[in-house]
Amino acid sequence: KSFGPYGVNRAVRGLEGNARVLLPHLRDGILVHTGEWPGWTENHTMPNSHGCIHVWPAEVKRIEQELLKLGVVERKNPMTGKDYPYKPQGLLS
Repeated sequence: KSFGPYGVNRAVRGLEGNARVLLPHLRDGILVHTGEWPGWTENHTMPNSHGCIHVWPAEVKRIEQELLKLGVVERKNPMTGKDYPYKPQGLLS
């Protein structure tokens, strides 16, 4: 429920810089998402991310639309921070 009815993207692996160090022994990637948090509206700042990248609802919808145009396949969220079962589909920049 906290992600809301929006797509969730997962940056699984980085190539260089900070993205290269995603602490794979702790979790498989960083989520890019928005959500529905108690008392939160788009006039407020985003709540603490707990290691995720939070974006506004309109932006996460745009990200989803652009990824689908590029041929990214939507997959069921495994609801786990470890042992991500899918092969990464592209790059996040």
